[in-house]
Amino acid sequence: MATPIVSLERLVWVCGGVLMGLQVRSEASPEAVAGRGRRIETVDLLRGLLMVLMALDHARDFFSGAGVNPTDPLRSWPALFATRWVTHLCAPGFVALAGTSVYLQRQRGKSKSEVSRLLVTRGLWLILLEVTLISFSWSLTLKAPFFQVIWAVGVGMVVLAGLQWLPVWVVGAIGGAIAVLHDMAGEVDAASLGGWANLWTLILGRGPLMVHGHPVGFVAYSAVPWTAAILLGYAFGAVVVREPRWRQRVCVGLGVGLLVVFAAVRVAAGYGDAVKWHPVGTFTQSAMSFWNVQKYPPSLEYFLSTFGALLLLYALFDVAVTRDWMGALRGFLRVFGEVPFFYYVPHIWLMHVATVVVALMIGSDWRVWLGPRVIFLAGPPAGWGFGLPVVYAVWAVVVLILYLPCKWFSGYKARHRDWWLSYL
Repeated sequence: MATPIVSLERLVWVCGGVLMGLQVRSEASPEAVAGRGRRIETVDLLRGLLMVLMALDHARDFFSGAGVNPTDPLRSWPALFATRWVTHLCAPGFVALAGTSVYLQRQRGKSKSEVSRLLVTRGLWLILLEVTLISFSWSLTLKAPFFQVIWAVGVGMVVLAGLQWLPVWVVGAIGGAIAVLHDMAGEVDAASLGGWANLWTLILGRGPLMVHGHPVGFVAYSAVPWTAAILLGYAFGAVVVREPRWRQRVCVGLGVGLLVVFAAVRVAAGYGDAVKWHPVGTFTQSAMSFWNVQKYPPSLEYFLSTFGALLLLYALFDVAVTRDWMGALRGFLRVFGEVPFFYYVPHIWLMHVATVVVALMIGSDWRVWLGPRVIFLAGPPAGWGFGLPVVYAVWAVVVLILYLPCKWFSGYKARHRDWWLSYL
């Protein structure tokens, strides 16, 4: 049953109305604006949690011996499914909070011109790093770069460099419209576009970039839908700078609202995700099928479910900050949230090197890990991998190894204002 298009129009109008309401509230009470000249702890806490969870997903990529798609409701099992699904929060949260950080920079007194210059140069810098250093970290070759989350953030920053000149609610409305409507392009086959196929894959698709029949790159994160996330995150900044109890109520209300809309759209089994839900097998399998949303490229239902959960997490962390709960945990997560990129690249190398070392130790063919096919294309070789306890142990060890270096660099950034620190 197709979802009536009027429902989508209503969703766009509701999102736009909420964003306009946030803008009016934030402009009407400038004395309530917080965080000028300092970091917002809740933002760093949520980003820190997402960085830590991201490492869990990559530990699963390298070390799991499950041999099945972890989100396949008929072949996976609850622990494996949950291990994968919880990491769905990482990319949308990380990209959106990049937009929130831009809004906070504006609040700290940077002019629109200064922010635009920083966004363009930093966005291009991130794209360059993605197709060189980061791609090499994953595949140990530069022959076919991979376009992943850092590329998506870079593109989003370049777009936001221009859009941040518009009113905040307009930027948020554009992001919401993209998130709602971009699935309409899902029926287009890039191969049918001839010379435009690679451009389409970069902006709205997923898959290899082909030149004369040979792959020259692989797109996992297409630009347009992930740009929606950074634009929505920028608009969310208008919530972050409000007084605590108001923003906590807004986050809970919006979070629950998005999850309710997700459930309604999911049950309708119409527009919003290429992977339709329907009851299958046991109750547990049906539940996994319900939450099995498409990430590549991200669907409307993916955004609804993950942003709904992220808003509730933000509210929870914000309560912890305002009431001074969980001090030790907050201190731990904040370290990673303050230096996300400094953490991101080394964690890939640690995972990759650890995989090669373990393969050598157990007599497995370690050479298969010296190319891009295992992680992104072909999957681990037969007989490779371990159960979830080992995956979780590797995850914990990698995170703990990186804690002290990240804490040092966080302190260094707090004590220095060198221009190059904005690019790390």
